[in-house]
Order: sequence, then C-alpha cells, then structure tokens
Amino acid sequence: MIDVPDAFARLERPEYTGENRCLPCTVVNVAIAFVLAAGIGVAGSALVGALAFACCLLLVYLRGYLIPGTPTLTRRYLPDRVLSWFGKADAPEPERRPTIETADLEAAVETLSTADVVRSTANGDGLRLTDDFRERWTDRLPAGGAVESLADAVAPLVDADEIDSHGEAAVELDGTKRLRWESDAALAADVAADRELRTRLDGWETLEPADRRDVLAGLRLLRERCPACDGRLETRRERVEHCCRRPRVALETDCETCGRSIAALAVGESNPLLEWVPAEDAVA
Repeated sequence: MIDVPDAFARLERPEYTGENRCLPCTVVNVAIAFVLAAGIGVAGSALVGALAFACCLLLVYLRGYLIPGTPTLTRRYLPDRVLSWFGKADAPEPERRPTIETADLEAAVETLSTADVVRSTANGDGLRLTDDFRERWTDRLPAGGAVESLADAVAPLVDADEIDSHGEAAVELDGTKRLRWESDAALAADVAADRELRTRLDGWETLEPADRRDVLAGLRLLRERCPACDGRLETRRERVEHCCRRPRVALETDCETCGRSIAALAVGESNPLLEWVPAEDAVA
C-alpha cells in the first residue's frame, strides 16, 4: 500500500518551495501545465485534461517547478523586465571607479587615463584632457572665474582646521602655513577639477593634500582655454641655470586674453610632469 504522505515528502523540494519559491518559475510552469493539459484535453477528453492539469499543479506545488532545470532556464531566458516584476532581476553591478593610490605623476597617468581624465596625444609625446573631462571641468567653473567664498572653496583641498583668507588666491592654514595660487582663476580651476575628480576616482580624497595639489597643477598645464575668460592659453618652457644647483625647467601657462597666470612651476629636468606637456605646445 502506498504511503501518500511519504510519497509527497519524497517529491518535495524545499529549496524551491515555501519561502524559497521563485514566482517567475512558478508562473512559467503553470502556463506550461495549462498548455499541456489543454492539448491532452483536445486529444482525449476534457476530464483527462483536467486531471492532467491537476497533477501538474501538484508537482509545481511540491517541487516548485514542472520542467527539470526551470530555475536556471527561467533566469537565463526570461527578460530582465519580466523578472523585475517579481524582484528576481539581477541587480546591476555597482559602478567600479578607478582607484588612485599614489600621486606620483608618472604612475598617476595610467589611473587618470582609466578614469577618462587624460589621454595621450596623437603622436604620443604628451597628454591631452579628454573631451568629457574638459567639458565637465569647465561646467563646474564658477561664473566670472573666481570662487565666492575662498575659505569654503579651499577647505576640500587642504588639511587644516582654520583657514584664513589673504587676498584673492592666498590662504593661511592654522595660522602657520600659507598657500598661494597663481591667480583667482587658477584656484577656481583647482576647486572645479577637485570636485569632478571626486566623482571619478576612489581614493582621491584620501591622498595627501600636497599630492592632490600636484596633480591639479599638472592638469592646469593641460588646459587650452582660460578658466576665467575662455581665452587661449599659452605654455612656455624655459631651462633655468643656477650656479650651485642643478638646472631646472620653468613651466608657465598664461592667458593671452586676460593675462592671468594659470600655472607656474619649476621642476627638475627628470620630472615626469615635463612629459605631460606636448613639446609643440610649449615655447622653449
């Protein structure tokens, strides 16, 4: 004699029933059961079709599915739009942003390239800003090319509890250290670039402030238009001899229209920053 409860227990698949039941799988299998039962009813009789449908429903109830492999097949072949109705669509992978771990200018180029900030020039002798980053950087610039609140604007760029303004582009940190930008436009450019880089690079805000300012200064050298008046920028390169120190290279970027200084750096001849600026863009 058949032990019905025991037979049902053997058919049960707890991993696909109860709280674990997949609604898309159930819907698909019930639909299949209805089609099969309708076909049997047409070929035989309505009573046989009804019994077949009841048996199929019982299997779906006990096992969670009728057709073997349904859990896999349903997820594979049902569109995400349908699966989302039942909360079964695959969750989109979180956006993976490049991580910057060093502000070493040579090593940072690869990360900045991955983040679509810079790209190599056509002949590979320097770097250019990508169109997307240049446009978004420009969109973040304040109207008029100068920040409204100097202390508030500088705060994300420095590590200080107290910031005092000392002119349009100079601040004093904690009453001891003074920072000065080349102009109000240079400061505004750094503030805008910093805000955009925070959306593109993991780890950017944890870099040492001095390291971040080095990268921002390098990016300013790559600008083609003035952040204040949109005039054309010119970069000059000059080798500076010294009687008791190694020669250095001065890089200066100024606006041809408004005359503002956007970048002014003096670096050693082996500094990788010199490789950022294409030779044809600099006047020796």
